[in-house]
Amino acid sequence: MEEAIRKADTLIEALGWIRQFRGKTTVIQLGGSLMEDTDALRHVLLDIVFMETVGMRPVIVHGGGPAISLALEAAGIETRFLHGRRYTDQQTLEVVEQVLAVETNQRLAEQIEELGGRAMTLNFQSTNVLFGGPAEIRVEGEVVELGFVGVVTEMDRAVVDNLTYADTIPVIPSMCLDAGGQKYNVNADTAATAVAQSSDSSACSARW
Repeated sequence: MEEAIRKADTLIEALGWIRQFRGKTTVIQLGGSLMEDTDALRHVLLDIVFMETVGMRPVIVHGGGPAISLALEAAGIETRFLHGRRYTDQQTLEVVEQVLAVETNQRLAEQIEELGGRAMTLNFQSTNVLFGGPAEIRVEGEVVELGFVGVVTEMDRAVVDNLTYADTIPVIPSMCLDAGGQKYNVNADTAATAVAQSSDSSACSARW
């Protein structure tokens, strides 16, 4: 009985928040460090499934830094960071795509469905929705060469909106494609911000 009362109190407290965000797009950025914590990730995904169930429209944008670093180490590829961004040459880009846009992206969608939700992967093998080009990072007026590190300038909003209207959670890796088909590694925070800005005017964002 006490447990039931506690749960009821929690739902009552959340009611105002649910009403405020019902029908609105909420972009949720999942960091790579969170995804290394199995229990924490499960709880966050369960919350996201709950959000969709009560009428919110969550969109997941995710990174995968620690898993990428481990995969690079296993492949004998040196990890380099310049001013907080991972230097991404062609070899590194291939590892990033496999770990981030394939393995992690698919795993998140599968976990959401295991928790009772519906999810769709939006990656280069299914449907890419993030477009952009090379990022230009300047330090003291000088351009820092980062290889295939990109910035998102456009999102295919129709695809994302259609999924959320169909009670499906889009799961988007932080990578983008340019007009010539070149792939880029994108910082997850900036990718999530771009997705929120490209969504409807009532979109908001949150970070885990």
